[in-house]
Amino acid sequence: MTAPVAAVSPSSAVRTVALVGRANAGKTSLLMHLTGSLQRPVNFPGSSVECIESSVQVNTTLLRVLDLPGIASLQANSRDEAVALDVLQARGDGAPDLLCVVLDAAKLPVELAFLQQLRQLQKPIVIALTKLDVATKEGFPVDVVRLQQAIGLPLVAVHGITGTGTAELRERLVAEPLRATLPPAVSTPMPMQLPMQLPRSKRTVSQSTTDRLDRWLLHPWLGPLVLIAVVLAMFQLVFAIADPFIAWIEVVQDWVGGGIAAIVPAGAVQSFLVDGVVNGVGSSLVFVPQIALLIAFVTIVEATGYMARAVFLLDRPLRKVGLSGKSFVPLASSFACAIPAIVASRILGDERDRLATIAVAPLMSCSARLPVYVVLLAAFFPPHQAGLLLFLLYALGIVTAVLVALVLRRTVLRGGESMLMMELPAYQRPRFRLVLVHTWFAVKGFLRTAGTVILVATIVVWALGYFPRPAAIHLDFEGQRAQVPAGEAGDEQRARLDAREAGTYLEQSFLARIGRAVQPLFAPAGFDWRMTVGVLAAFPARELVVPTLGTLYSLGDVEASADAPDTRLSTELRTAKGPDGKPTMNGLVALAVMAFFALCSQCAGTLAAIRRETNSWRWPVFTFVYMTVLAWLAAVTIYQVGSWLGYGL
Repeated sequence: MTAPVAAVSPSSAVRTVALVGRANAGKTSLLMHLTGSLQRPVNFPGSSVECIESSVQVNTTLLRVLDLPGIASLQANSRDEAVALDVLQARGDGAPDLLCVVLDAAKLPVELAFLQQLRQLQKPIVIALTKLDVATKEGFPVDVVRLQQAIGLPLVAVHGITGTGTAELRERLVAEPLRATLPPAVSTPMPMQLPMQLPRSKRTVSQSTTDRLDRWLLHPWLGPLVLIAVVLAMFQLVFAIADPFIAWIEVVQDWVGGGIAAIVPAGAVQSFLVDGVVNGVGSSLVFVPQIALLIAFVTIVEATGYMARAVFLLDRPLRKVGLSGKSFVPLASSFACAIPAIVASRILGDERDRLATIAVAPLMSCSARLPVYVVLLAAFFPPHQAGLLLFLLYALGIVTAVLVALVLRRTVLRGGESMLMMELPAYQRPRFRLVLVHTWFAVKGFLRTAGTVILVATIVVWALGYFPRPAAIHLDFEGQRAQVPAGEAGDEQRARLDAREAGTYLEQSFLARIGRAVQPLFAPAGFDWRMTVGVLAAFPARELVVPTLGTLYSLGDVEASADAPDTRLSTELRTAKGPDGKPTMNGLVALAVMAFFALCSQCAGTLAAIRRETNSWRWPVFTFVYMTVLAWLAAVTIYQVGSWLGYGL
């Protein structure tokens, strides 16, 4: 019986095994089956740039498994390959006792040449042969027994989807002697010599399914159109599918808030629980369906192998701005989160390419920006326009990144060029379990943020927006309420007075004073003081935008009416009015706000990652400054030009 473990039993022996293989060989899937851990396997080169460790207890031995980034040879061409080679060439403590070499059965000639190099390390080797089904489907079936005899090393066939063969491999890794002498390798470094010795069946098909699909998907004209269609459909489906789930979450949010209001007497405690916690944090949780769907769709694209085709298609246009197709890998990762994307820039061999990619990666709209887009699109635009506008917002970041990269590569990062060398994996059916695992990782990270950073931030925002509470304001409105007729005839008037009282408290709060002090900077973009506070609160982390606005607009209730009886954030934004009685938000302001958040650098974690990867404060400071300036200019331009054209007024 085996199970993942977190600590070493005193009676356990420890054996360190390094999973070694080329990109897309199936190392990460094998790690999941070997140790029972959940990882994020994807199907395009450069997905792993750090060493991942997981452990499993096998009888009396603790098997410590290291999943190394994919390498193609014993010579590092990028930083991620250097990570793997440092582990393989280590000596003493921390060095692997055994190599588990993962070979792709569909690419045996290249894989066996790679194995020939690994034997030079003079370490015990056990081979895990993957993708036998793919090899058979492609017309190159493999005789496993004869292959093992030809190689002269322990070999176990494994299935990456079902895990078949993993138990046998696990036992073999534990039982394999850690001997210093290995079966003699072929001394002459002829990559094709060993494969030529292996009897293999003739190819049984004239053209594989992958080849047939690539004729169309890699076509110089049709290919880019298909890529655009895939991305546009993905964003449209995010809106279409998520709506019912959002409605359910909002029902729960209203039910919890109403229950608390019915139990807790009116006052600071009730406001803290309902306006601060439920409406603040709940305003973020309501967008979990969109985040989950977007991550799931991106994962499916990766898992099918289509992401590698996107890299190939975009290599030529990216090369014109000084990047390479490989830059698309970290840039695409930025749509989920910019932090791992910046780390993924290690796959780029040219240092100038890497720095330019790091500098523009935060311009890709990450999942933290999605709630801002969704709430504003839902408030001011009909559903049939929302998907297209969402696509254009993502496109805004992409186009801006291209222009910034072009400027950088022709000025401070002039010179150098990395070549695109990659293998296109065979198309595969997405594994439902792995899609769920990746999606759950993203949602769990967001929920962890909601339960910690967002919760603390909403409490601070609530306190600044709730206090002070001058008694004179309450006495004034109590006097006005006393003049309202009793019974149902005065209910509507009393509701208006309650909303005005809440708004008056908020207008003179500490938060309002801070917002008004900074608001002149954002007035040219049409932002009122509440939106300005949302912008300021979001600079540490973009996730704070929606809960901050949810708290602000809950504290200052909008005017109650039969058309807008609920207090959901979209309705509150659409119906909120300023002291002059005019709406503070409209479609034009919403566009300016979304453009600002699409381009602004509002993530301390991203800036810290840039600092780590560049080993300098110059690049994070430069990134923050140029993105903030661009965001302000874009928002001001949209609002001023739109106002001049009479749009949204």
